[in-house]
Amino acid sequence: MNDLYATLISVAYIGAVVGSAEFLRRSGRIGFDLSRKWVHVGVGTWILPTTLLFQSPFWAAFLPGIFVLANAVSHRLKLMKAMDEESGDNLGTTLFPLAFVLAIALFWNRDGGKAALVAGILVLAWGDAAAALVGKRFGRHRYAVGTNWRSLEGSAAMLAFSALAIAVAGQFVGSEPYGLLPILGGAVLATGLEAGSRWGFDNLLVPLGTALFLWGLPW
Repeated sequence: MNDLYATLISVAYIGAVVGSAEFLRRSGRIGFDLSRKWVHVGVGTWILPTTLLFQSPFWAAFLPGIFVLANAVSHRLKLMKAMDEESGDNLGTTLFPLAFVLAIALFWNRDGGKAALVAGILVLAWGDAAAALVGKRFGRHRYAVGTNWRSLEGSAAMLAFSALAIAVAGQFVGSEPYGLLPILGGAVLATGLEAGSRWGFDNLLVPLGTALFLWGLPW
């Protein structure tokens, strides 16, 4: 597909995700936290069609690059509450699209790189959202990682959905599916990075760390 058409499709899709989240939040159908996770999952999942629709890594990274700037402004001025974090010190909404840009730049043209970058972003989109939602709703068994508090229930959800994300990436993007060892190893790594991250830096460390792990070892 022509990269311009792919960009237009991406704009329409992301606009629909963000717009629907903001509409549902403003209408009272979903709360603040769920609206952010709606955007997080919806936009993150777009990495899969991104690798299938775009020919050029520049164009694949162009729209996320725009959102790095847009989200930084939104975070500063609180323009789009469905995408902003509750904490004014949390940079997660800016680091999220930055992870797209860096993952594409680092892995797009490398052997096995597209599957690795898709896995990394999907782990962030699905695993991190599951950890937050399950941990908040069902988290009863807490543990400390440095100054961070997490729940076993949330980390279990992160592990399960990370494994699913890696398996999906290998199935649809890789030259061959990932085996059990890289799936479990990547999921454990992602869960550890998510548990130990602060100030929204899991949005950068989880996808890049997972992608590097999957790409760098001879699976």
